Amino acid sequence: MTNLLHYLFLFIFVFSILGLVRLLINFIKSVSSTPPVPFEQTTTELFLNGGFVAYIITFITYLVS
Repeated sequence: MTNLLHYLFLFIFVFSILGLVRLLINFIKSVSSTPPVPFEQTTTELFLNGGFVAYIITFITYLVS
């Protein structure tokens, strides 16, 4: 059971990394476009991206300790 939980936590970590990479790519695309386009996010995207960052920090802290 513990081994299965490790795989689940790793899957969520990888999903969070992919979500954060997508966010960074969209931000770079909006800043580098000519003329620059405002980077807008919906409330749902803000909560998801905040959750991604929080989970990545938590996961790394868990691995370090």
